[in-house]
Amino acid sequence: MRGIARKSAPINVIVHYPKAEEGKRELAERVASVHASLVNQHIKKLNCPSDQKVQLLDAVIKSTSIEKAGEQTS
Repeated sequence: MRGIARKSAPINVIVHYPKAEEGKRELAERVASVHASLVNQHIKKLNCPSDQKVQLLDAVIKSTSIEKAGEQTS
């Protein structure tokens, strides 16, 4: 039997985004790094053989490469 999931109160966060282009690039790189790390951790936790995990990770990388290429041509 699983425990009852509790919803916590929303948390308000104030974010001061960088104004300079260099700061925006650095923020984007850091966000991308955290996102990639989370995806990698999630894939590692999956209950499937390692070769399937590698295939999934390759598919994610390929998908993001295609998206990035599409952004550059737009």
